[in-house]
Amino acid sequence: MNAKSATLVVDIGNTSTSLAVARTGTLSSVQRTDSAVPALKFKKVPVRAVIASVKPGVNPQWEAFLKKQGVQEILWVNHTLNLGIPVSYPKPETIGADRLANASEAAATYGAPVVVCDFGTALTFDIVKKGEGYVGGIICPGLPLMFDYLAEKTELLPHIKPVKTTQVIGKNTAEAMRIGAHLGYLGMVKEILAELKKELGRGMKVCATGGFADWVFQGLETSIPVDPNLTLKGLARIGELNRP
Repeated sequence: MNAKSATLVVDIGNTSTSLAVARTGTLSSVQRTDSAVPALKFKKVPVRAVIASVKPGVNPQWEAFLKKQGVQEILWVNHTLNLGIPVSYPKPETIGADRLANASEAAATYGAPVVVCDFGTALTFDIVKKGEGYVGGIICPGLPLMFDYLAEKTELLPHIKPVKTTQVIGKNTAEAMRIGAHLGYLGMVKEILAELKKELGRGMKVCATGGFADWVFQGLETSIPVDPNLTLKGLARIGELNRP
């Protein structure tokens, strides 16, 4: 790998961080860690990095760490950059950098109008309209928050993680919680997308990313493309659009 021609892309989330090396439109060395603090396992770190962060408190740590690793240029993604789409949102500075990356990549890959469903700590829907670009979105509690809240606020319900199930009636507590989360979340997603389709029309495309997308869409009649690396690809795209 030529470190000078490659770009390190980093997505710093609320509960995990994803990293990859982007070069000529492809990703390699994709890594995911449950830590938001600096963690790298690359033999050679590119001299340029593009970063989306929703945890401003750890940004100085990352900047100092990457410079020690030999990174010479760091591009922090925000609404002022060339995203490949316009931003028609009243307060663009409040849009999460990861959501901007998702919108940029989805518009380039699928065309507008497009809705991006991101199943992370929070479940977000980002909407890109033809001509207007990024216009806004919808934010819902994520599956981790749902499971954690149930366990924290009730004495008898356990901490569990999503596991695929084909059952409709739970035969134990954990199974009942998983069924409730799966069917309830799928119903919520269907209702939101149905309302968005009324707004955007029949030409609306939908794509998804995030660790829980496949689990939620289990059994869905309509196939929705799921790309776990959508955000990282969006960061790579933004990096190319904003090369000095």
